[in-house]
Amino acid sequence: MTCKVDRVRDKYDLYNLDARLEHRYRSTDEGVRQLEDWINCQILERAMEKAGMTVLDGEERNYYRLLTNDEVLDSARREARGELRDASVDVDEVESNFVSYQTVRKHLNECLDIDTSRDYNPDPGADLQQIKKMRQRVTNVIEGSLARLSREDVAHIEDPSVTVSFKIRCGNCRRRHDIIEFLSGNATCTCQSEA
Repeated sequence: MTCKVDRVRDKYDLYNLDARLEHRYRSTDEGVRQLEDWINCQILERAMEKAGMTVLDGEERNYYRLLTNDEVLDSARREARGELRDASVDVDEVESNFVSYQTVRKHLNECLDIDTSRDYNPDPGADLQQIKKMRQRVTNVIEGSLARLSREDVAHIEDPSVTVSFKIRCGNCRRRHDIIEFLSGNATCTCQSEA
């Protein structure tokens, strides 16, 4: 069974992806997180081109930022999704084909035999950004589902606002924490400081 990176490479005709990945990893300062964003921009660019769009330099990176960056206003994100949909880009499908940090790391390690252990430095801020991206993807999927159901007159709700939160529970004291607040703070459960 092929890995997800191989599948999206074939689906979007990302020629020489493995060679370009290896070159970027070995010859630049780019780590796995930067490669994740790079691959996803490649996917988005190819989807835009296949839909007949003329992609200006950096345009795919800007759309990717608008779709995935947690700090982008919801109105700007909706506008970007609308522009892509109007150009016949299946935004939901493209987002479902975006690869994650873990997927890229696994591909480098297992498919390309590249040791990425040097790439990991504990960085709660980077992990926090990854979780925020995932939260935004889930939000986008829910918003897309509601929009489709509304168009088909199945769901009836006026201008819905989607909020997604991830909770973790401490195995010691059973307290629940919002993961984003947890990692934005000192990443320590209250019971640990009470002990």
